[in-house]
Amino acid sequence: MKHHRHLILILTLALCSGLILGCASTPEKKLKTKGFTLSYRDKTSAGSPVNKIQLSHPVKLSEADVRRYLKSLVFEELSLFGKKNPVFLPQDLDRIGRLLTKAIQRVPNHKIIHYELETSRGTTAGDLFASKEYIHWRFDSIKGMNFFGRSYTSFGNINWRMVPQSGQEYHAVHKLLGTQAQENWIIAKLVSSKIKRSPRQKNTRQKSLHSSKNKTKALSRAPVNEGDSPAKSPDPALEEKLQFLKDLHEKNLIDEKEYDQKRKELLDTYL
Repeated sequence: MKHHRHLILILTLALCSGLILGCASTPEKKLKTKGFTLSYRDKTSAGSPVNKIQLSHPVKLSEADVRRYLKSLVFEELSLFGKKNPVFLPQDLDRIGRLLTKAIQRVPNHKIIHYELETSRGTTAGDLFASKEYIHWRFDSIKGMNFFGRSYTSFGNINWRMVPQSGQEYHAVHKLLGTQAQENWIIAKLVSSKIKRSPRQKNTRQKSLHSSKNKTKALSRAPVNEGDSPAKSPDPALEEKLQFLKDLHEKNLIDEKEYDQKRKELLDTYL
């Protein structure tokens, strides 16, 4: 009986161990289509620099936004005849643009996006994720060339590096000897599909509109130069006196000289 209990205990432990190992070795779910592999990974698997970043997922980016990011990514081969080239060609954008857009719109907050694209020269692989203000593009390989160099090991030669374009910069890692740029890691300002004004911006805009209205009212009341506005209506008193003066002249009560003199005086007084 005692021997039987020991046997059951051993079998139970063996079964539990098998389940644990089985769970640990369960492959990560991936989307594979036409030479493109896409998966979500825990940010802890991407190393300390990524793990320290507070992710801001999911992100509301349009496919047009994602395509613009992809199109702007440039690298250069550090060889004798190395040139600057786009990481992704137009045909690559057609293959991966929509899938990456859906991924960034749905990725959980604790995950990053890992992708592998097969090209005619080799595999382009990297990670895509977003923080509060930036979108991050970190590359492991470009067109079959793996990244080896200072960004990972702090020594050795690098065979390629990213080239920051307008609005882009390297991600920097703080180390004991100072800040070090990660030359395979580009960050760019995170755009928003719909711009939302903060309360402060709304108040500023309302004040600006109010000020504009006040200026318009002030201008409507301000005097204008002669000739810029319609003529003023005649003064009734002036009209009456001119008519009285005319009647006197017509009745020969005053002569032509007196009429002209008085008429001029009246006009000078009122005008």
